[in-house]
Amino acid sequence: MKRMILISSLAIIFVNLSAQIDFGIKGGLNISNVKASEVLTDDYRINPAASGNLGYHVGGFLRASLVGIFIQPELYFSSISSEYKVEDISGAGTAQQLVKQKIGRMDIPVLVGAKLGTFRLGLGPVGSIIISDQSDLTDITGYETTLKSATFGYQLGAGADIWKISIDLRYEGNLTKLGDHIDIGGQTVNFDSRVRQIIISLGISF
Repeated sequence: MKRMILISSLAIIFVNLSAQIDFGIKGGLNISNVKASEVLTDDYRINPAASGNLGYHVGGFLRASLVGIFIQPELYFSSISSEYKVEDISGAGTAQQLVKQKIGRMDIPVLVGAKLGTFRLGLGPVGSIIISDQSDLTDITGYETTLKSATFGYQLGAGADIWKISIDLRYEGNLTKLGDHIDIGGQTVNFDSRVRQIIISLGISF
């Protein structure tokens, strides 16, 4: 988070240098892939079931542009979906079933890049604060949330501005784990979980 504070401070300095300022709202879709290690307990085997899970995001942005360079801090809520394959290896229940998990985050990316006419290219860090975790694993396996309260990653992508409309396509990677263990049925199991996303956004400047 120290890096986020430093970059945000640079953004404020940049704004004070007579830069062109635009702010607005944005929203769109997330296509996420949760990379996770297998979870194996006395009763269950759990693995990610599929990639390309669909979610959404909504929030706002501020963009300061000066001599072809821009800095763009943002704040938005993201809903990230994932799906897991649960196999009952105890023989006491359903042999195999698919369950869903939804994570709610407040994301704070700060992108820096070049503006070439109507087009933009940028990259920068993103800090995420986990605010909710809803999982069908709870009802089936006794899963208890042990996600980290905050994670750190990066975004890179391209965008275009047409009048007051902004269109963005980004890739988001992770630098920290979403979680490193989970509690299932009273057992603590090592679990390396990371989220990667393709983010498609539509924004409107005021």
